[in-house]
Amino acid sequence: HEPQYLDLYAGYADLALTGHAHGGQIRLPFTEGLFAPGQGTLPKLTSGMHKKEGTTMVISRGLGNSVFPFRFLNRPEIVVVDLNRGS
Repeated sequence: HEPQYLDLYAGYADLALTGHAHGGQIRLPFTEGLFAPGQGTLPKLTSGMHKKEGTTMVISRGLGNSVFPFRFLNRPEIVVVDLNRGS
């Protein structure tokens, strides 16, 4: 739920599934958003896959809103993750 803690997750888990950033809620072209809960203005971790020290973090933009009652240039998203057993 807290993508801003990637540094804490790194090395402790193979996979972290997060959200809460709402994709930055209001996005402008070439930005990760203007605001995200827990990250404040101009957040760095709002969607997509991020890797650090053997940990992969997947951030969903989610379906809902946060402080603001709308989204702008930020389509809702449901992430589907396929897990496969390693050898």
